[in-house]
Amino acid sequence: MGLALDLLLTILLELPIIALFFKRKKRPSVLLNALMINLVSWPVAHILKINTNLNGYIIEAIVITGEGIALWLLTGCGWKKGLIMSVIANIISFAVTNMIHIEPDILQNKSTIIVH
Repeated sequence: MGLALDLLLTILLELPIIALFFKRKKRPSVLLNALMINLVSWPVAHILKINTNLNGYIIEAIVITGEGIALWLLTGCGWKKGLIMSVIANIISFAVTNMIHIEPDILQNKSTIIVH
């Protein structure tokens, strides 16, 4: 459950940042593309963390590069804009998700209701 909440937090942070780079007319398609990119890159990053000895910062650099290229290709913006969006969005989400530790049991009700 903790990983799912981390993914949700990442999406809630990154999508609005990416949306700010585009005019209102183009935002819906850009947000859908950015969501799909994150739904692919996020699990890949965690698979790399689990199965390799790569440093977390190296994995984040790989994610930033991959997402930047994907944003460039899928949104039709220039490669520089795609990379800049990816750098800004990922640095912010990486920093916030490393500062906020969500307990996996946060959504589970542990208290017992006692009726007198």
